[in-house]
Amino acid sequence: MRKLSRGVVFSIALAASAAVCSATVPGIRPLPPGGVYRYVNPQGNTVLTHMLPDEGVRAGYEIIDSQGRVLHREPPALTGEEAQAQRAAREQALREAEQARRDAELLRMYAAPEDAERARDRQISALQLNIDYARGNISQTRARLAQEISNAAQIERSGRPVPENTNLVIERYTRQISDLEQDIAQYERDIEQVRTSFEAIIERLRVIVR
Repeated sequence: MRKLSRGVVFSIALAASAAVCSATVPGIRPLPPGGVYRYVNPQGNTVLTHMLPDEGVRAGYEIIDSQGRVLHREPPALTGEEAQAQRAAREQALREAEQARRDAELLRMYAAPEDAERARDRQISALQLNIDYARGNISQTRARLAQEISNAAQIERSGRPVPENTNLVIERYTRQISDLEQDIAQYERDIEQVRTSFEAIIERLRVIVR
């Protein structure tokens, strides 16, 4: 065995269990046949060992084969603060990448804020037409309902029973009016939803399109 230079500590565990122990510790790369771990301890000494202690993991280590060649370099373990900072940086990078993806998708749909405003106005106009159409139907249905109710009242005043068909028509017109009113309420909610969703889109376009 060659003589080590001054300041180098050579530590080789002869027991087979020592080598097995290092090879099975999670996160520590196993040694090749005849290989050793090399690291610098807190005292500044170079340590060669078959069993890597915690201080070696913290300091960072190399795996050396039997010919003295470096097979792998493992950087020092991160401190708690460093690991937290790394996670924060990674999460920030992911958020930025996701924002860039959304921005690119947005620009494929709208070249400028004005394009989004026109799209918003078209959707609102279409919903408003639905509201106007429903209101027209309500007006017509109410007129028919009023006529049926008037006819039923005349029949009752004459002392005759109101025909079942008349009552069914009155119920149908009443139900149609209720359904149309619910449709209008939904269209109005849709308009507010369109305004809200496009507000965020338009504001983002004003930021990315300059």
